[in-house]
Amino acid sequence: MKACRNCRHIVKNASKCPLCGSEELTEKYFGFVVVIDPEKSELAKSLDIKTPGEYALLVE
Repeated sequence: MKACRNCRHIVKNASKCPLCGSEELTEKYFGFVVVIDPEKSELAKSLDIKTPGEYALLVE
């Protein structure tokens, strides 16, 4: 698994982020969060996540 450096979305078996289209992926990330309902999630709001999915908390 890799994380997108642009939007922090976790990408599995792909060379491009399906959310933002970035090809800047890295295996160096810390933490992991699954967002189910970004509109109700305070964590998603603070991380500026608007789409449900799996995200890294910190990306190098």
